[in-house]
Amino acid sequence: MSANSPTPIPTPPVRIHRGAPTATPARPRRKRKRINPFVWFLQGLARRLFFGAKTAFKCLLLVPILVFMVAFSYNVDRSGLFQGALAPRRIVDLMLEGYDVTNFEQMDERQVVQLYAQDVPEAPEAIGIGSSRVLQFNRENTGVESFFNMGVTGADVRDNMTSYYKMVSYGKTPKVLLWSLDPWVFYGSEAAFDSRADADLYNEFLTKVLNVPTDYEEPDKVELWRALADPAYFQGNVDYYVKNHGQATVTDDDGNVIEFNPVEGDPYNQTSTIKRSDGSVLYDVAFRNQSADQIRTLAAEACMSFNSVHMEGFDALSDTQMQAFDSFIQYAQSQGTTVILVLSPWHPYLYGYLLTEPDNHKGFFQVENWVRQYAAEHNIPLYGSYDPECIEGLQETDFFDGLHCSGTGLERFFPGIPQVLQDLQNNTLPDPLAVQPRTSLETATEEGSENAADGTEGTADPTAESSADTGAAQEE
Repeated sequence: MSANSPTPIPTPPVRIHRGAPTATPARPRRKRKRINPFVWFLQGLARRLFFGAKTAFKCLLLVPILVFMVAFSYNVDRSGLFQGALAPRRIVDLMLEGYDVTNFEQMDERQVVQLYAQDVPEAPEAIGIGSSRVLQFNRENTGVESFFNMGVTGADVRDNMTSYYKMVSYGKTPKVLLWSLDPWVFYGSEAAFDSRADADLYNEFLTKVLNVPTDYEEPDKVELWRALADPAYFQGNVDYYVKNHGQATVTDDDGNVIEFNPVEGDPYNQTSTIKRSDGSVLYDVAFRNQSADQIRTLAAEACMSFNSVHMEGFDALSDTQMQAFDSFIQYAQSQGTTVILVLSPWHPYLYGYLLTEPDNHKGFFQVENWVRQYAAEHNIPLYGSYDPECIEGLQETDFFDGLHCSGTGLERFFPGIPQVLQDLQNNTLPDPLAVQPRTSLETATEEGSENAADGTEGTADPTAESSADTGAAQEE
């Protein structure tokens, strides 16, 4: 074969080894620089602060919303968790605006009293406490413009003391406390207590103020306050506010209208009983304008139910209740409050009936003399008497029924708070021991004989007349 052959000779194939490492030049290793532990700590801290600040900033954007929800739920408070029930709150709002209110009898007066203590901007100069027998005291016959009557129907000793305690606990201590003292205050039985009274509040007062051991425990407020941040409660308050804002009347949670509205026109011409803005009660025209015969009929009816008014089985004064009374008086005085005691009279017919059976009313007849002795020993102003004959000029028409003396009757023995304070300052208070109430027909007869010997008019005849009237009533 010629060396110059035109046919090229193929190159032998090169075998490729897949996956074989590629030869690279070796690089020199660097020594890892050691980090200063303090620097490492600062870097970590800086990172955490940065991310924490970012999170906090995001949370801050939610704070105004949360604050608004809490404030709105607290003020509207449709369930009454913080501000009290809606109905009494409505009444208190109107009263604080200076309005008399209609239809107040439809709800619990005790809540009104407590809410008033909570919401009144400034402490009234004087307050009145007691049962319905104190409710005729008002700004006019007390002579104090800044007066509020905190009496409630059927009030027992717990109602009396806690009404004043509420004012003090809210930092609104009155200068004067007018206490219309009912006899059952000194009865230690359960019969003397009203089921509507706030027993828990009374135990709080005894435990925290008078240091008397009770089963009182501080309430757990954590769960209660959690409701303020509850979106569901906030939504409920929004719905309630939207529905009732700007309305003349409001509704409760069930949609029922709360008909506690301002009195229009002359309050003395109202056909229904109203709650005055000073807490006193103004009965309807018909009840206020009864004849003597109508009033006596109601007094006769009260004879048979007298013991049921917190006095069933009241045979003697309770040592515990007398001590509680004394402790309360000292507590009020320690707060800078002047205590004035009032004994509202009972209708002559009813008192005459009680005189015929004193053994059945031993506790009742013991109260006044004990209170008079206490007032004399402690220089406490005392006015009135359970015995109507001890009040000069008192008439049957000065009553509404057997148990309740009218405003005209109160004015016959109570000179007004300014005069009382002046007499107290001048040491010219009337002597509590100068008045001696009748405790039986025998004592009434003895007093009549003594007066006859002195040439003065006796007191036995009115008693005998009352007894005769009682007998006639029993025959009927």
